Amino acid sequence: MTSLLPVLIYLALSLVITRVWSARQANLSQQFCDDKAKRFFIGGAFLSGPLLALTLVATYTSAGSFIGGPGAAYKFGLGWVWLAVIQVPVVILTLGVLGPKFLAQKKQYSTIIEWLDERYNNSWLSTLAMLSLVVGFIAMISVQFIGGARLLSGVTGISYELGLGVFVLTVLAYTLTGGFRAVVLTDALQGVVMLLGVIILLIVLLSQPDLSAKLMIETAKTPELLSPHGVDDFLGWPMMLSFWVLICFGTMGLPHTIVRLLAVKDPQSLKRGMLWGTIICFLMTLIPHLCGFLGRALFPNLTVPDQIMPTLIGQLMNPFWAGVLLAAPIAAVMSSVDSMLLQSAVSIVRDGVVKARPAMSATTQVRMTQVVMLVITALACFWAVKPPDMIVWINLAAFGALQAVFLWPIIAGMFWPSVSGHTALVAMCSGMVSYLMLQWQVPLILNIHPIVPALLFSLLMLVISHFISQAYVKRSVASR
Repeated sequence: MTSLLPVLIYLALSLVITRVWSARQANLSQQFCDDKAKRFFIGGAFLSGPLLALTLVATYTSAGSFIGGPGAAYKFGLGWVWLAVIQVPVVILTLGVLGPKFLAQKKQYSTIIEWLDERYNNSWLSTLAMLSLVVGFIAMISVQFIGGARLLSGVTGISYELGLGVFVLTVLAYTLTGGFRAVVLTDALQGVVMLLGVIILLIVLLSQPDLSAKLMIETAKTPELLSPHGVDDFLGWPMMLSFWVLICFGTMGLPHTIVRLLAVKDPQSLKRGMLWGTIICFLMTLIPHLCGFLGRALFPNLTVPDQIMPTLIGQLMNPFWAGVLLAAPIAAVMSSVDSMLLQSAVSIVRDGVVKARPAMSATTQVRMTQVVMLVITALACFWAVKPPDMIVWINLAAFGALQAVFLWPIIAGMFWPSVSGHTALVAMCSGMVSYLMLQWQVPLILNIHPIVPALLFSLLMLVISHFISQAYVKRSVASR
């Protein structure tokens, strides 16, 4: 239990620091908007370059990057490390392509669903988007809970169930006591902790005197560990290219990263965010996955690959410093789950309940959002009680589902003004249905991840529906 104490101290200190930091800036948020609910949900246009970079990368970097990703690198070898680094340009894509468009919006939006509703004015589309976001986020929050519980149990020796309980209570303390601004400031602090933690872990790992010899023995037994295509050629070129779509290009359709663009301060912040975000994303992607691969040399007999990061921290450090280092991956998980929990609850209240009851007071909206957070947490916790051996597949499946629903409606809404709500709804439905159907296809067709055919089919349906709608409008005008 010794190594659990530094983690609890870190979580308590970061909670106090970020809440005090957030409270000091509350007057700026009040100047932005007198609506208490809107201040809680979005916090104003306050994200500067470094803060934007840290919160964007910290939100994107989750249990999949610190637990599932290193576990996959442990199992498949250097090929998975190479695969993971494909996602490094994600910050440039998100901020460079969509950032200027969202920054040019004259109206300030609280959620991405609110923007979709304003842009397309289609109630069916807004409802489907809200339901998809909530279901997808519950699955991803469940993955974060599993990752956090495995970290705590693996390093401190407590049971998985107790680790899950501690982590869930910590998440609730973070999210219930602050709105979007507090979550962003928490993400920034945790982003710094993550970066320092993984650098220290890599240095400790590389300093092991027998690492090189054991790595040579392990790669001699399984030479595919050094192959770019991984063990059993699992990572062929079709899989590599389709994963670039899933974890890089498609991230422009992830609501919990896009919502950051609603709070960007100015164009200069976008430029600085792209620079710093790309550097931070590179380090936060490469180092944990490299640790997972190198860890196989020291601990080659793990039955659950996801245990490699907790094992490295627990076995290479003394109990106290293991607890200190544990703060890094815990921060990674926390920075994702607080964002998704807040946004899913806000979407239900702001885009669902308030739309039906527009007279609801701001205080009631905030209180209802906190209640919804509790319900979502309970659902995610229920699914996390009996976890699978590798969480990376659940995380990637939820990633893909959200992209299949949101990507083309967001891009078309920004760059194709004539696209109607009906056309965007067709793209959304076709993307979701095709992705879910392909997700059950085992083995994968031509070893291509389902996100590629799902996005292609969704885009095709969007184009066809758009031109049919345009032709119908022209015919109606001509007949008058």
